[in-house]
Amino acid sequence: MKAALFYGGPDIRVEQLDTPKPGPGEVLVRVRAAGICGSDLHGYRGARPAQLDQSLPRERRQNGHELAGEIAAVGAGVAGLVVGQRVGIEPEHLISCGACLECRRGETHLCPTRGLRHGERHSSHDFSEYDVCLASQINQLPDNVSYDAAPILDCYACAVHAARRAPVPPYATAVVIGTGAIGMNGGQVARATGAQRVVMVATRPGPLAVAREAGALDDGVAASEGDPVQAVLDLTGGNGAEVVYETVGGDAPTLQQAIRMARTGGTVCVLGMFTAPPEVDVMLAYRKELSIVWSNSYSRWNGRSEYDVALELLASGRVDARPLLTHHYPLDRIGDAVAAAADKRSSGAIKVLVHA
Repeated sequence: MKAALFYGGPDIRVEQLDTPKPGPGEVLVRVRAAGICGSDLHGYRGARPAQLDQSLPRERRQNGHELAGEIAAVGAGVAGLVVGQRVGIEPEHLISCGACLECRRGETHLCPTRGLRHGERHSSHDFSEYDVCLASQINQLPDNVSYDAAPILDCYACAVHAARRAPVPPYATAVVIGTGAIGMNGGQVARATGAQRVVMVATRPGPLAVAREAGALDDGVAASEGDPVQAVLDLTGGNGAEVVYETVGGDAPTLQQAIRMARTGGTVCVLGMFTAPPEVDVMLAYRKELSIVWSNSYSRWNGRSEYDVALELLASGRVDARPLLTHHYPLDRIGDAVAAAADKRSSGAIKVLVHA
């Protein structure tokens, strides 16, 4: 099979590997569409040493975890799944032990051994023609959910988890800082789950037009056109928002902005992964008695998979992924696909898909 192998930085090569075979409890999936996540760009941008990739065996240089496809083969002991079924896949790095305190209370994403099987680290490989997945990670797709839309379910599930961690009260305003896939999905899910008004904050106007087409916002704020904090306060009568979702992370000043945008007694929910300790006005958060919560990936909501909740939102039409699927590339052009995802300001990309 063809697979993209990551050798460090922009050195990404499409090479031939043996097609894997599913073992007991596993399923072989013919990958039809794969999304590029921000975490896939760490090595490309130099956040992970190139020598780390160079030292890996070829099979371990694969990447990616947002995928959809059809079942090509099933391993021993797999029930309820058959060859030809259209499926979306929850990433292998979210598998959990099922026995620890975190797993027993349903917070499987916080499992201390998350992503380990038999003591070894496992991850999905979606930038390839085939991938072997645990049957427990397989979700059958309804006919009205396309292969292209299904990879972004991983992002929608993160937004569903954030909505559980920081629900928007009825008739309230939510602010979403950031217009990447997580931010866009966050705006859509906030509107679908009860927010009366969603304000999205972007660095520039372009992504706000996509967000409006996708039904992710009621009002948009472009930081390039003025102070985004003041703009949010002006839109909320000087009060601020009941809930502010921060989805940027990195070294951006967005956590501090979120604290200033939140109303007294409000909630700031942090989805972004910060690469440097963010500046935080602790006294302002104290005076406003803010709740600051963190949202890390996803797991279960009232005993139900948050991926499944996201799939229901997408299948029912309460959220629309189509405007967010901005760029499509064949596997042989994986380098161009990653470059577009890494420089969204130039490419205008929201979600980049790769097709094997």
